[in-house]
Amino acid sequence: MAYFQKVSAKNKQGYKWKCTEDGPRDPITGKRRQVTRRADTKKEAQEKVDAAIEKIKAKDANGVSSDLAEITVEGLFVKWFELIMKRKVKETTFKEYTNAYNYRIKPVLGNYKLTQLNPINLQKFVNDLSDEGLSPRYVEYISTILYGALETARKWKVIQVNPLVDVEKPRPRRVEQKTWSIDEMNLFLLTTRLNDFRTHSIVNLALNTGCRRGEILSLKWSDLDEESKNLTVERTLVYDKDGFRFTTPKSESSIRKIKIGDSLIKELKEWKAHQNKIKMAYRNVFEDIDLIFSTHTGKPIFPRSLTSDFNRAIKNTNVTKIRFHDLRHTHATMCLEAGMSLKEVQDRLGHSSIKTTGDVYAHVTESMKEKSVDLFEKYISN
Repeated sequence: MAYFQKVSAKNKQGYKWKCTEDGPRDPITGKRRQVTRRADTKKEAQEKVDAAIEKIKAKDANGVSSDLAEITVEGLFVKWFELIMKRKVKETTFKEYTNAYNYRIKPVLGNYKLTQLNPINLQKFVNDLSDEGLSPRYVEYISTILYGALETARKWKVIQVNPLVDVEKPRPRRVEQKTWSIDEMNLFLLTTRLNDFRTHSIVNLALNTGCRRGEILSLKWSDLDEESKNLTVERTLVYDKDGFRFTTPKSESSIRKIKIGDSLIKELKEWKAHQNKIKMAYRNVFEDIDLIFSTHTGKPIFPRSLTSDFNRAIKNTNVTKIRFHDLRHTHATMCLEAGMSLKEVQDRLGHSSIKTTGDVYAHVTESMKEKSVDLFEKYISN
């Protein structure tokens, strides 16, 4: 409904009328948009308001509201992060996206209007990233983030097409996963058991469950069910400028129960007995929050400290140098070699899609090939 008000004319010709009416809400933000116009008569003021509202509706029909018509890449990312990505991805992933944008996309493309982007200048942007020496995988990662933002702009009809569609990107090489052999695993565990029991216990759990580093460092004794032989994974440890905190794992499927064996339960009991001795020694400062693995004062272990301890133990043990995350790959590979199905491995690792599991472990080890042939030979011979 229109609202009329009689106001003084600036040209000193008496009074004029001001008409104010609600226009259609912003299709993206949902914010209220009021339209106000002045005229000599009520009727003229109403006609001007009606014309302005029709103009807004026409712009909305084309998907471009007035505040988006001249939007820059920086302006798009501000809206994309705030309206879409904050609700779509995990907090840690959101920070990774933000960092990639701030350091790689914004300095080069931030001031460009979206209408200025085309396959030529975007191809140069991608080529320059490659020429800078960045890995093909990281260039693809940056391109994926930019593509997502531009695709949202297309859905919002700020642009008609996504100009990044026709840009050639470097194809990342398939990375062969580094894993330990059983002999290397046993050597590492035997050595660390004698001189670094905490690292031994953490690595042993990683090798037996395939849990991620943050998941392991957030495990509590209440997550261990000895009777059912299940280990519940329902949180992960995050450390950033705000300090330590626990949050939900990487995806919904990462919340899972992992079946464990008697040998791991026995090892965890031994570690708990050792941890109780630490509690007694530091009882005046120990803050018990039920963590399976903690510092001497009961606080969460700094993730990089664990990585440093792990690397030091590898050097002392003289086994193949791998990342802590490669313990996850070692577990998965051993599960497959032991005869577990891809679906079972997917559930243990907490992958949201079996395709992810299949893509990562597409390589078939020699022992698996031999087992497959032996099974086939036995089948046809019978």
